[in-house]
Amino acid sequence: MSTRKLTPAIAAGLLLMLFFVFSITNAQETQNGMETRTPRKMSDRMAGPSLMGPVPTGGPWIEFAFFGKGSSATGCSPADPAGPGCAPSSAGNSVFGGAPPWTFTAPAGGANLTVTDAFLRGDQFEIFDSGTSIGSTSIPATSGACGDDPDPCLADAGVSHGVFPMAAGAHSITIKAKASPFGAGAAYFRIDAAPASLDHWLCYDVKPVGRFRQRRVAIRNQFEKMEYIVIGPRLLCVPSTKKLLQ
Repeated sequence: MSTRKLTPAIAAGLLLMLFFVFSITNAQETQNGMETRTPRKMSDRMAGPSLMGPVPTGGPWIEFAFFGKGSSATGCSPADPAGPGCAPSSAGNSVFGGAPPWTFTAPAGGANLTVTDAFLRGDQFEIFDSGTSIGSTSIPATSGACGDDPDPCLADAGVSHGVFPMAAGAHSITIKAKASPFGAGAAYFRIDAAPASLDHWLCYDVKPVGRFRQRRVAIRNQFEKMEYIVIGPRLLCVPSTKKLLQ
């Protein structure tokens, strides 16, 4: 058999291999939250709720898209006209993010920015505020999936996520893909007011039930390190906040 006759067969085989590789990659992107790289229009029946304007405090989750390692995250179309088509959360607790940067104003007590991967495990992100890195999400597992709902994904130890404290005032958030083993996908972030600091104690009288067994306990604080014998319960004290009403 001549080389000339082999050449078309080799070319056809290479094309078949390239098509197979592209099909696998495309399937992984879809499983990882990117339904299509082609931007959706607002009239598209698959277009979900979209964020228009600054990110609100207190939710919902904002869905964003990303491509290969080192790529800058985008929003999801049609909220971001240039973004790809993302798969929305089936729990109905998210909206498509607009074009970055994503801006918000943290209240006087500060805010928490929560970022979580979703869909397939393996992606990781670096977060920037006004162009300055404020940290990265956790190191992810390299297999498995958590689904499309960001709430259980955030609770999954194998999924990359992080919570970043934000001081009161204006912020401008951008995100980069630190790891992207599937070449593309989607993930989520949200802004919540920072919880009030629990800097007081509120105590309640305790009425013992049954016989109390005495025990020895060690106490260590900034004032002392001592051992005591507890002979019975008297008060239950819980961390609390105190606010002057008038």
